[in-house]
Amino acid sequence: MTKTLPKRKMYRYCLADIAKGLFNGMIGNYLLYFFQPTVKSGLPTLLPENKLLGFITIMALITAIGKVVDAVTDPLVASLSDKCTHKAGRRMPFLRYAAIPYALSVLLIFFAPFKEGSPANAIWVGIFLVTYYTAYTFYFIPRNALVPEIIPDAKVRVGYYGISTAFFMGSSSFMYAATLFVDLLKKAGLSPLWSWRTVFTVFAAIGMTCLLLSAYAFNEKEYVEENTKPKENIFKSFGLVFKSREFVVFTLGDLFSGVSMAFFQTAMLYYITMLLNVPESQSFLVMLTAIVVAIALFPLIIKISRKYNKKIPLVAASIVFTIVFGIIYFGDKLAALAPGNELFVGLAVGVVVAFPFAAINILPQSVISDIIQRDSLVNGVNREGIFSAVKTFIEKIASAVAMMGVSSILAVGAAQGESVSLLGVKLTGVFAGAFSLLSLIFFIFYNDKKVIATIEKYRNAKGDNNE
Repeated sequence: MTKTLPKRKMYRYCLADIAKGLFNGMIGNYLLYFFQPTVKSGLPTLLPENKLLGFITIMALITAIGKVVDAVTDPLVASLSDKCTHKAGRRMPFLRYAAIPYALSVLLIFFAPFKEGSPANAIWVGIFLVTYYTAYTFYFIPRNALVPEIIPDAKVRVGYYGISTAFFMGSSSFMYAATLFVDLLKKAGLSPLWSWRTVFTVFAAIGMTCLLLSAYAFNEKEYVEENTKPKENIFKSFGLVFKSREFVVFTLGDLFSGVSMAFFQTAMLYYITMLLNVPESQSFLVMLTAIVVAIALFPLIIKISRKYNKKIPLVAASIVFTIVFGIIYFGDKLAALAPGNELFVGLAVGVVVAFPFAAINILPQSVISDIIQRDSLVNGVNREGIFSAVKTFIEKIASAVAMMGVSSILAVGAAQGESVSLLGVKLTGVFAGAFSLLSLIFFIFYNDKKVIATIEKYRNAKGDNNE
């Protein structure tokens, strides 16, 4: 007889999301800003400025290489986790071994040690970016796979993901405040380069602590029922996963939604500083507003999801996000209408994007957990790792598409010696809006009610058999 996971241990397990928010912010929000700096930032140009085929930036090429490695590690880790026979369980050992490499690799990306414009810096960044993605895979695929096993009730899981997302978005807000901390360090006499590196070092230390606390939150075997391990090889397991219509439909929606969100996060600082003309030192206020309002909306979104279904808020979020990206193209015109009140315009944008932020961060992982549980109940085999691998791979593909796309789009129309143009910043909104529209279409076709009804049917039958 397995135990019910206590809330205090659930909260501790969610601490890893604080690290994820910090590290995703470092990569998603600041990697391009750090390595494709604007003149205002004062940062040196550490990477070579030459472009492959005239338009693919070095940063885009590095990210693409990282994704190729990811394509191999995701299914490998998923299969290893599903079939693991470690005495501490199938999932927790992976978290404990991956925590420190994950934290160190994200920090070292920003410590490229060679002279400005050196190809050696590109190699350094490439190596540690690949290490970061790989360590992320070893930590989060097993971790996410464990959730439907330790929290079998779908309605309780929505609450868990609310806590998880609150931790994630709360830590993300600290990353948005990085510009404020950097500005303070600059005023204290540090160079822009070392101001950013100092801030990243502090966040990496906090993240590492949270990862380790989460990895040792509980004894896995006390809270997981005896499971049936898959016997198929990696490729056959993936084939079986993609036979689920609802999984395929939702996964495509999640992919396009993730790309649009990643576009926004990657180009966010450019939108705020270049389109809205908000000073870099105040830019964190815009995203902090979005985060605070989003967290305030969590109870409403969870209530709607439990009372109706998860599809309704996801569709609504996609509609709002699509409209927001359409408005971004005219961001500089909006700022011009309110001279001297650019920060106010930025704060208004932060309030508008809060709902999509909340819904798109809470619900997709909860939906995937529902689909995972349904598959386990219907087929009698625990393939949580493979499902989580696909979900994690989607997150990385979204990040990679955004990183590669934004990096190259930002350079459209850039003057000689510069890596960013106003036109390029505007065009990122057009592309992101198209991805958001695609996500809306697929979310409309996802049948949430059918998945939940199947789970309840099998759980009720199992309960009857146990009486």
